[in-house]
Amino acid sequence: MATAAIIAATAYAGVVLKDNTVNAAYQTPRLIVTGSEITTGDVNAGDEFEMVVHLKNESTSTKLFNIRLEFGSDDNEIYPVDGTNVVYVDSVDKEEEFDVTIDLASRGDLEQKPYTLNVNYEYEDNNRNTFEDSSEITVPVLQAPVLSISEMKLSKNEIDLDGKTSFSCKLNNMGKGSVYNVMVEVNGELINDTDTVVGNIDMGQSSSVDLSVKGVSIGDEDIDITVTYEDADGNPYEISKTISLSVLEPVEEAVAEEAPEVNMTLVIAGIGAVILVIVIANVVRKKKEKKYA
Repeated sequence: MATAAIIAATAYAGVVLKDNTVNAAYQTPRLIVTGSEITTGDVNAGDEFEMVVHLKNESTSTKLFNIRLEFGSDDNEIYPVDGTNVVYVDSVDKEEEFDVTIDLASRGDLEQKPYTLNVNYEYEDNNRNTFEDSSEITVPVLQAPVLSISEMKLSKNEIDLDGKTSFSCKLNNMGKGSVYNVMVEVNGELINDTDTVVGNIDMGQSSSVDLSVKGVSIGDEDIDITVTYEDADGNPYEISKTISLSVLEPVEEAVAEEAPEVNMTLVIAGIGAVILVIVIANVVRKKKEKKYA
């Protein structure tokens, strides 16, 4: 029963003394993780990153030796870049704080959420008694949005000045999360600038865009298509494309000359005069024929 009490006294906040027996007055030396930081910025799924882990020997009387730190996650979401997940530290003085730096990577197929990195450690005290403990570190993993443009076209690639064409395309969310505040802008020197707000597009979904474009200047140039959007944290992204357009001088249609108005009175009078002349001529001819008969 006394032995059980001694062993219970040596178990302290998850730290277990292994293989050796000490007196009941002995306080278990405790190594703890006091914090961590990612020095390379946000972690996107598939990124490599550097993490600094802050640790402390909380013992006020015992120096620690042969410290072995092992890093890992349950389903290998976070793993070491160089293939080894173990870091060794020779010794740490009593109440000493120290840092450990390790290069890690996240799996590319991870969804956007926090993941747990486990830190398991073993160490010895002055008497070479062995202890072990563990801590957990949270690693927020972001999923970079993947938005693609397909079926981009103009209904007419040639228009007259002041004529119109229609620009259309499809926006496809190919990422692991939603995209937000999607906007499409169409700009160029040959056209009137126009834009539309698409809004949010959920994972695996698409949205169609249709914009009317008017030619305002004559020429052959590319017009600019710009798609802007944000991820869940409000970080901005942009896609730029171009499409060719020709704006032509309008062809003037030939205007038929108006025929002069016909005065029907004069026409009728003319016809009557002709008939009268013919009648008179016939009368004269008959008189002559009778005279010489």
